[in-house]
Amino acid sequence: MDINETEILIKIKIGNTQNSKILNEGDTYYLNMPRNSFICEVIDELYKSFSGEGLLEIKKYRLYTKNILRLYNTNMLIDTFTDIDDINQEICKKGENVFYMLVGSVGPV
Repeated sequence: MDINETEILIKIKIGNTQNSKILNEGDTYYLNMPRNSFICEVIDELYKSFSGEGLLEIKKYRLYTKNILRLYNTNMLIDTFTDIDDINQEICKKGENVFYMLVGSVGPV
């Protein structure tokens, strides 16, 4: 099996919030995803953690890397790794498995 077809545990943190009654800044969601997943697949999987107002609110957010680089639906998880041949342990050690959901303008798009 190709290393990029294996799953990796990713962490998605709520980086900021417009309504702390619905989403809490700092909450973290854990997903096991294939390393070659498209970002749209990651976001769809994250949406499964929400319902009602929470789902409506999280859909206003965008996904960013730990370096606050915006990710688009056509990006893949492996696009965010400095070395796609790294084993999962190395990726986690570098913090490249940590992502942020942010709302509002946070820099270049």
